[in-house]
Amino acid sequence: RGVSMKLKSVSKFFDKTKAVDAYNSSYSFRCQVEPLDMYRTEGTRIKVRNMSTAPEVIIPVRRAIKIDSQAYLVSDSSADHWSGEAIRSRYVLQGADYVVEIRTIAQVLENAPGVQAWASIDFNKYSTDERDSADYHPQYHIFLGEDTAAEHTIIHTTERTYLVKNSYKTPSGLYDAICNELDDPVIDAVTFKSRTYIPITDSFTESSSTIRCIRIRWQDKFTYLSQGSEKFERGDIQVLVPSSVTPKAADVVELSDGTWRVLSVVSYTGHKALHLRLA
Repeated sequence: RGVSMKLKSVSKFFDKTKAVDAYNSSYSFRCQVEPLDMYRTEGTRIKVRNMSTAPEVIIPVRRAIKIDSQAYLVSDSSADHWSGEAIRSRYVLQGADYVVEIRTIAQVLENAPGVQAWASIDFNKYSTDERDSADYHPQYHIFLGEDTAAEHTIIHTTERTYLVKNSYKTPSGLYDAICNELDDPVIDAVTFKSRTYIPITDSFTESSSTIRCIRIRWQDKFTYLSQGSEKFERGDIQVLVPSSVTPKAADVVELSDGTWRVLSVVSYTGHKALHLRLA
């Protein structure tokens, strides 16, 4: 035990680097960060570093820290032992260059605030759909320090918007949200028109209501309810609206780029998805 205590004391002597909670600068701790391995310079690996601390150091709950001006996401710990006692805790740091906002679809439709989080964004792949066009549609890995991006949540940066297709905890302990980038315009206004028959005058009155909606590619979020469901055709889109709206198939709606016909309506928790085709 005496040797273990000496090793712990010696290792703590070299904890000269100050790390600060990226969300609460009043909390900080001392650590060691290994020098950069220059052979790992491709892609985002240049901002992957190794950190070690004394075993009693507590990592911030949201697992994001700042060292100087660079933010990092912090992995789960892996302990070094001597004679059955932990003498160091080791972590992998992933450089985080973005503060993103994570919102549910319902929050976006209500224009309500979501959760702000530090994130690392890494390109994954391009996909195409020859039924629609030859355009590339990019997909990304968005790494987070906490489990805040469930399937079908929406992640915003100052320049882009992403739809989470799946999210899982990686072996390192960070969370990987696999996301499709959404094409502009993501936020639009949809106008619903209705006609009411007045038997006394044998006439109709028309009324309309305009609400906030989310536009996405049909391929990004669709469900065929049966074999008889209307199949995709090039140019089709999905529009997400609040659950309180009661559209039905064959309704005609107005978007910023024209008149569209509702082909089907699928209900989800907190919203509905409308399969639309230009009228």
